[in-house]
Amino acid sequence: MLLVLLLAGCTVSFSPGNQQDALPAPSAGTPAQREEAERAARRYLQMIDRGDAQGTWAEAGTVMRDMTSEFAWKQMIKLVKKDDGLSPARALVGIGFTSRVDAKVPEGEYAVVQFGRDLDQARVSEKIVLQRESGRWKLIGFFVNQHTRSGAG
Repeated sequence: MLLVLLLAGCTVSFSPGNQQDALPAPSAGTPAQREEAERAARRYLQMIDRGDAQGTWAEAGTVMRDMTSEFAWKQMIKLVKKDDGLSPARALVGIGFTSRVDAKVPEGEYAVVQFGRDLDQARVSEKIVLQRESGRWKLIGFFVNQHTRSGAG
């Protein structure tokens, strides 16, 4: 089973396909940058876990607001909340910083923070995409991928 949630309206791919060559390679950033981005991502994930679509929308970055509607975002949060089988613990998988995350969005300061969680028979990967606006990390994307483990049971 594969579940992909992307800015609720699925209008931004953040998976550039043939555009990959045009995007800069991500950097690891400094320890302070990584800590700040992880803290912001975890705060947004806590809001999502609570089903706080209104709160996340209120703090969403310009890219997200331009690419999707508040209604679509709220529907996506409802879908995420339906899956109560996730373990509460998230393990940080990685953080990358870049000036572009997709050819459709303007250059800027972006962070992609990935976490892993476990279900009984699957591994869930969650990616939070952030853009720095007015000195703060703002949510502009949320992806969930669920991969069934072979031989689980």
